[in-house]
Amino acid sequence: MNKARLSGVIGLGGVFLALTAWFSFFQPFIPGAVYAAIPAQATFTHKANNLEELLQSPVCSQIDKALGAGNSLATLLDSNPWTGLAADSEIVIADLPFRFSGQNKAWAAVSWVGWRSPWLRWKLESTRAEGLSFLGKHAVWPVWKYETPDVARGTSLTFALTDNLFIACLSENPTDILLLLDTYDHRAPAYKQQGQQP
Repeated sequence: MNKARLSGVIGLGGVFLALTAWFSFFQPFIPGAVYAAIPAQATFTHKANNLEELLQSPVCSQIDKALGAGNSLATLLDSNPWTGLAADSEIVIADLPFRFSGQNKAWAAVSWVGWRSPWLRWKLESTRAEGLSFLGKHAVWPVWKYETPDVARGTSLTFALTDNLFIACLSENPTDILLLLDTYDHRAPAYKQQGQQP
C-alpha cells in the first residue's frame, strides 16, 4: 500500500513538473496578443513583426521626437542589453491621448515574450543595472522604471511583465503604465483591431 501511495505521489510530482516546464518554456505564440494591453482610447497603433521592422518604419521618427533632445529609439535600444528579448517578437506601438495635464501624449509598446517572461522577470528582479528601479507590483505584475539621459527631462520610461508580454510606456506620468496593465487584466476596455469582433 505504501509503495502504491509513493508511486502516486511521484507520478503526480512528475506531471506537475512537466506542466511547469511546458508553461515556462513552450508557450505557443498567440498572433495579435500584443493588442491585449493597448487601451481603447489609443488614437494610433502600428504593428511590426520584429524590432528591426519597427526601427525601419515611419513611426520611429515620432517616437524619436517624444524622446526629445535629439535622441533616437535606435540609439537607446542599441545601448540596452535587453533588446534581444524583443528582437524576434511581434510588437505593437500605440499613442495615447492626454490623461493628465501634460505637454505630450504617452506612447505604449507591447511585445510578445512568451516563455521568456519568467526568466526575464527573474533576471530583472536580481539585476543592479544603473538607472533601473523596481516600483513594486500592480496586481501581480512587477513594474520597473528606467532612467537614462536618452529620455527627455520630465518623461518617464516604465515597463512591466505579464505572463507573456513585455509592456513599456513612455510618458510624462509613470502611472500611465498602470492603464496598460489594467487593460491586459480586462479592468479597462482594450483597443479593437480593424475587423475584430466586439
